[in-house]
Amino acid sequence: MLSVGDFRKLCDVIYRRTGIKIDLKRYDILKPKLEKVLTQFGYSDFRSFFHDFRFEKNPALIQEILNTVTINETYFFREKYQFETLISEVLPRLHQLRPTGEPIRILCAPSSTGEEPYSIALSLLDEGRLLDARDFELVGIDIDSVAIAKARAGIYTPRSVQHVPPHLLQQYFIQRTDGRYELVDFLKGVVNFQVVNVMDRQAMRRLGRFDVIFCRNMLIYFDEISRREVAMTFYELLKPQGAVFLGHAESMNRIVSVFRTVRSGETIYYVKE
Repeated sequence: MLSVGDFRKLCDVIYRRTGIKIDLKRYDILKPKLEKVLTQFGYSDFRSFFHDFRFEKNPALIQEILNTVTINETYFFREKYQFETLISEVLPRLHQLRPTGEPIRILCAPSSTGEEPYSIALSLLDEGRLLDARDFELVGIDIDSVAIAKARAGIYTPRSVQHVPPHLLQQYFIQRTDGRYELVDFLKGVVNFQVVNVMDRQAMRRLGRFDVIFCRNMLIYFDEISRREVAMTFYELLKPQGAVFLGHAESMNRIVSVFRTVRSGETIYYVKE
């Protein structure tokens, strides 16, 4: 049902809509998954499906296709040194800069299945003093609605939690009879998870302004134009002196020149002056 040529057409529309570049090498992996979606929605040929997808006739179909092609590979405390720098350096500095009573807002984009924003919440709980001094708001967004649903459920495999410090695992997780780990209820409620496309600037603006943005290992899937567009959206959303954290293989300096680069031990982050 889905030829290589069809796959190219579909990937081109996905790129224009989301900024995500899908390599042709993924054709063999994605072909059966995409054909399953087409069958699920009652399509017997690519042409009728592509017409409805391209002209946004069925939002549920669009969401299911995006869920199928996105990659959600993460775990708790991935690149732990960045969380340590956030807690020991970035947030104390912002706490001193921001007016008393104003919450510090942190955005995780993408948030995938929730491990990253929950790692930030666990880091704040473990440190304690920052939470005693000020309110924090955590927002997690992803284009994948299935990933967002999993994040809200807060249930994880042993592999996902293997780097959670033992005292935090014992205090904030419940081991289920199936061997998976479930976050305690109050912790599930501390992150506001939403399905949002980072390339939709209006939807991003509706999220409000932020003090810190985590965007790790997403921009590597974008081309240069899309990376620049997302970077400038982040710049717009950040409050003055706010910080952006990227993945270790990503560099904001190669995308835009509007941020100041800060090196702190193993961590590199980017500040809006």
